[in-house]
Amino acid sequence: MTTGLLTIGASALDAAYTALRTTGNNIANVNTPGYSREITTFTPQVQISSGSNYLGTGVAVADVSRVYSDFLGQQTNLAQAMSSQADTAAQLTGQVNNLFANNSTGLGASMDAFFAQVQNLAGAPSSAATRQTLLSSAQQMAGQFNDIAAQLQLMSQGATQQLGQQIASVNTTVAQIANLNSQISLASASGAQPNSLLDQRNQDILTLNQSIGVTTSTQSDGSLNVYLANGQPLVVGSKTFSMAQGQDPNHPGGIVVGTINNGVIAALDPANSGGGAIGGLLQFQSQTLPNIENQVGRLAVTLSTQFNAIQAQGVDQNGAAGSPFFSTPSIAVTAASANPDAGSVAVSASYQDVTQLQASDYRLTALGGGRYSLTRLSDNTTTALNALPATVDGMTLNVSGAPAAGDVFTIQPVRLGAAQLQVAITQGSQIAAASPVQAVPGAGNSGSLTIGSLALQPLPNNPNGALPQPVTIKFISPTQYTVTTAGGTSAAQAYTPGQAIVSPNGWSLTLGGTPANGDTVSIGPGPASAGDNRNALLMGQLQSQAVVSGSNLDSAYAAVIGTVGAVASAANTDQASKAAILANATTTQSSLSGVNLDEEASKLLQYQQQYQAAAKMIQTATNVFDAILAVAGAA
Repeated sequence: MTTGLLTIGASALDAAYTALRTTGNNIANVNTPGYSREITTFTPQVQISSGSNYLGTGVAVADVSRVYSDFLGQQTNLAQAMSSQADTAAQLTGQVNNLFANNSTGLGASMDAFFAQVQNLAGAPSSAATRQTLLSSAQQMAGQFNDIAAQLQLMSQGATQQLGQQIASVNTTVAQIANLNSQISLASASGAQPNSLLDQRNQDILTLNQSIGVTTSTQSDGSLNVYLANGQPLVVGSKTFSMAQGQDPNHPGGIVVGTINNGVIAALDPANSGGGAIGGLLQFQSQTLPNIENQVGRLAVTLSTQFNAIQAQGVDQNGAAGSPFFSTPSIAVTAASANPDAGSVAVSASYQDVTQLQASDYRLTALGGGRYSLTRLSDNTTTALNALPATVDGMTLNVSGAPAAGDVFTIQPVRLGAAQLQVAITQGSQIAAASPVQAVPGAGNSGSLTIGSLALQPLPNNPNGALPQPVTIKFISPTQYTVTTAGGTSAAQAYTPGQAIVSPNGWSLTLGGTPANGDTVSIGPGPASAGDNRNALLMGQLQSQAVVSGSNLDSAYAAVIGTVGAVASAANTDQASKAAILANATTTQSSLSGVNLDEEASKLLQYQQQYQAAAKMIQTATNVFDAILAVAGAA
């Protein structure tokens, strides 16, 4: 009898002690990251038969389990991956936004200063000081373009370094998870639940999601398999697959990230990376940064090419035709490293109409049989080309050799424009402010005809350098005239006094007085005077002309600023939204798995009382046993 009572008391004492330890452990780990609250589960021991009754034999500890929800854990992991990606994007786009934030000293101010000096030149074309000031302003503007390109490249390099750091962190965490898988599998084989190991593994999964979004699946032995968004495994049981970064074989300067197997990287899609800091970095590298670089580069290419075209049609102070004001931009074309015939096939590209250029890179894929597919990477618009050469979006593509089907070429018409921009002339006297043509009335004119003005028309009204070609206007009556060029004489055209005669060669002539029958005016090359500013006037007008895909230069730069600001604002909004989602998921999980000190204090008191009662039971059983022994001894 007394031994049964002692057994019951001992079991109750042991159970209360275990519960006290569990509660104490919860209290000790109240601030431990990733710790899941543990609970002690009791079960009655098997009763024994005593005559017609079954008597209890005490209590046993059935389990010390942790309170954890896989569903809530997965929600928190996903929220962590999305929040980390949003944090990274907000940080990087904020850096780009700061680069363009200063309106008083940035690129826009430099462009305005440059065109202001062009206007000053139009007002004083013979001034050497004005010419030199314009040259200095052009150099400053080119320097601003170069600086922005360099800063964007530094950001790209910084993002690449961060990718390396994040990948190293992933590989370290993956190794820890694989090691924990081994320990958990071994412990689970005995039927026990290694709660601390499970908590540690869950915390490592959460840490992993800070770097890259992953999915998991639990195996029958308790181990956890971990996968990237593209389905490639990072952990399978105790086996690991390392992540790495490398050069994109199909895109020069591009970075690919993924698991590596036999030296080959299974690349993640930047648009579907699964999140995490790596997802934010990939998105910045492959989408955000190229978009900004292409917009700024297109501005540089269009400005320099159009200004060069106006410069080329004018005459400088030395009487020479205008030489290129800016360095001539070029289109970068790179064959994919995987092309088997890279050495024997070359694709080239040239500018056909810079006003039609798009702010994008392109991918040209050979389909075989002389056919190609050209994809504009900014919006994935695809153009089928049945042969080369072909002109698309203001550029002409050509090929030498015969590409094999599947060959890939990357074309960057404007990506390097800002970095390549340089002022080509070295002297202010080389600025072609004067017009190369003049109008001269015929010596035998009998009317009162006078030359009002011979102005130059804005581009592209000077096709193929036709401006200086000789033209003769002959009046066959006071209200009609013919135009004679090298190609012949036109039909009679109506003349309205005071209305300009516009030539397709790129000039417009306004006459005064009244022409007589037979009067002529000759337009052609002639010596420019020191005060001739007709070409400088066209240079100044370039700022307001719709030369950048239908927008003027100011509007195009404002679009760059708008794009940068919109991207940064969207990133900040997304960051706040994802942070709120993460906070909510963490709170929900914590409400289930976290330690509540008030609740634990109540349990501590409860188990303390159980312990004390069990001890009293043992004491009572001992007293009874002693009394029995005393009676037996007396007998």
